[in-house]
Amino acid sequence: MKGSRGQGFEGSREMVKRRPVIFVLIVLLFFSTFAIAKEDELLKPPSALVFKPLHFSPPEPTRHEFKNGMVVYLLEDNELPIVNFTARIRTGSIYEPVNKAGLAELTGHVMRTGGTRSMKGDVINEELEFMGGSINVSIGLQSGNASLTVLTKDIDRGLTIYADIVKYPIFAQEKLDLAKKQKEEEIRRENDEPEDVAFREFKKVLYWDNPRGSFPTLASIQKIERKDLIEFYQKCFHPEQIIMGVSGDFSSKEMLDKLEKLFGDWEKAKKPLPVVSLPSSQKGSINLVLKDVPQSVIILGHLTVPMNHPDFYPFTLLNFILGGAGFNSRLTTEIRSNRGLAYSVGSFYRGDIDYGVFGAYCFTKPSTTHESINLIQKIIEDIKDKGVTEEELKWAKDSIINNFIFSFTSSHQIVVETMDLEYNHLPADYLKTYQEKMSQVTKEDIERVAKLYLHPENAISLIVGNESAFDKPLSDLGKVNRIKLGF
Repeated sequence: MKGSRGQGFEGSREMVKRRPVIFVLIVLLFFSTFAIAKEDELLKPPSALVFKPLHFSPPEPTRHEFKNGMVVYLLEDNELPIVNFTARIRTGSIYEPVNKAGLAELTGHVMRTGGTRSMKGDVINEELEFMGGSINVSIGLQSGNASLTVLTKDIDRGLTIYADIVKYPIFAQEKLDLAKKQKEEEIRRENDEPEDVAFREFKKVLYWDNPRGSFPTLASIQKIERKDLIEFYQKCFHPEQIIMGVSGDFSSKEMLDKLEKLFGDWEKAKKPLPVVSLPSSQKGSINLVLKDVPQSVIILGHLTVPMNHPDFYPFTLLNFILGGAGFNSRLTTEIRSNRGLAYSVGSFYRGDIDYGVFGAYCFTKPSTTHESINLIQKIIEDIKDKGVTEEELKWAKDSIINNFIFSFTSSHQIVVETMDLEYNHLPADYLKTYQEKMSQVTKEDIERVAKLYLHPENAISLIVGNESAFDKPLSDLGKVNRIKLGF
C-alpha cells in the first residue's frame, strides 16, 4: 500500500510538474483554433460576409420660401468655420436654340468670369482668392448650378459678391470672346477619344427629335453673341426658378435675414419657361462611326422607365445585376472574365423625371466586335427569359442599400439631395423611404420589369471602330447608318 501510495504521490508530483506545460499546450491549441477560424472568416468571399443593417437617419434641412418664390433650405453644422451655398436654377441647354448649341454653357461660364454691374471679373477673382473663397457657375443639360464656399468670418462679403453674380452679371465681351475660343478648341479635340465620341453620338441618335440630342459645333459657337447670353439669362434666371441650399457654420435666423435682404426684392419672371417635350422612343438602328482605332467601342441602349415611377426600384436592381455592379455583374463575368473579350464592359441606367435611359457598353478588339454585340444581346435576353437568382437579388439589395447611406456623409450633401427632390418634383419622403422600397423588391418584380422594359431587339446600337477589321460585317445585323464625324 505504501508503495502504491508512494507511486501515486510521485505520479501526482509528475502531473504537477507537467501541468504548466499542459496548460501552455491547451492555450496554444485554443488560440491556433481561434486563428484558423479567423483565417477562415478572412478567406470568405465578400458576398458571404454578414453585417448588421445600416440605418439612415440624417438631419433634415428646414425649408423657407420668400414672397418672390425663391426657396431656401438651411442646415446648420458648426463643426468647421465654413459655409456652403448651392443654387439649383431651372434652366439648361434644352432651352437654347438648336442653331446656337453651347449658349447655355457659355452663359454659365461668362456669368462667373464676366463681372457684374459693380465689379469686374478679375477683381472678383482677387477678392475671393484673398479670403480663400470660391464661386462657380455652370449650366448643364437640364439645370444650372451656382455655388459659393466661404469662411464663416467672410460670409457677408462673399454672399454679397455671390448675389451680385447671380442677379447682375454683365457678360463682358472680352470674357465671352475668350470663352468662345476655349470652347472651339475643346470641340476640335473632342473626337480624339473614341469613348467620348461613342457616348456623344449615341445620345444624338437616342434623342433624335429632342433638344437633349443637340451638341455644340464650331458653327454654333461662332453664331453666339453677347446679346444671346443676356436673353438666355433673362429667360431663365428668376427667383421662382431657384432653389438654394445653405449648410455649415451659421445661425439660421441671421442667414435668412441676409438672404432676404439680398434676394427678397428680386422680381419674378414675366412669363414661364417654355415646355420642352420629352424624348420619344424609336425603332432600333445600327449606327457606325468609322474611326481607325485599336479597339471598338460598342453601346446598345434605349429609353426606359423613369425615376418617378414605382418600377424605378426593381429596374435599378436589375441593372445592377446585369452590368452596373462591375466585376460581379453578368456582363462583366461572362464577357470579360469568362471569355476575355473586353477590358471594360457593363451597363448603365439613369432614371430621369418622366423618362429613363438604359444601355450596355463594351470596349473590345475589332476582331471580336460582332461577337461581343451578339453576346450582349444574348445575356440581356437570358435575364429576360430566366430572371435572376435569390442570391443575386440579395447581393444587389445589400450593395445598393448600404452604399446609399454613404451619399450623405456631409451636411452639404444632405442639403443638395433635399434640394434636388424638390427640383425634380419627387416626394418629400423619397430619401426616407428609398431603402425600404428597395428592400421590398422581389424576384418576381425583377422578372416582370425585365420583360416589360428590356428591349434589345429595339436598341440603338452605336459602334465606333475600324470596320475593315471587324469579325463579321455589321450589315449581318441589319441596315447600317454610317456617321461622319465633324466639328
